[in-house]
Amino acid sequence: MEIVNGKIKTRNPADCDVTKKPIEETTCFERPCFKWYTTPWSECTKTCGVGVRMRDVKCYQGTDIVRGCDPLVKPVGKQTCDLQPCPTEPPDDSCQDQAGTNCALAIKVNLCSHWYYSKACCRSCRAPHS
Repeated sequence: MEIVNGKIKTRNPADCDVTKKPIEETTCFERPCFKWYTTPWSECTKTCGVGVRMRDVKCYQGTDIVRGCDPLVKPVGKQTCDLQPCPTEPPDDSCQDQAGTNCALAIKVNLCSHWYYSKACCRSCRAPHS
């Protein structure tokens, strides 16, 4: 091609010097892509019942931790883990309510599920009540 009177004119390829032909492609400044990386999942926080497991999720560009990754495709870093149900203790026929603990009130306000009252009022909390 050449410019004649301000206009681009295409020439016959035979008219051109092949040694002066510019290369058609060249690499421009390239940077590594942004990519999410995750560590393996941690152990579950519980050995029975529902717990949580976690992992690190980081955005890298090459070997650098950066902030350029797409948040819409970010892998989750925390999830619940539902293991086998926790064993329940067999009823203890020898349990007695502790003296000085208001077990009637504990039952009335539904405190039997609390660890303290389930022990301190073991007989009252175990008995069927409506």
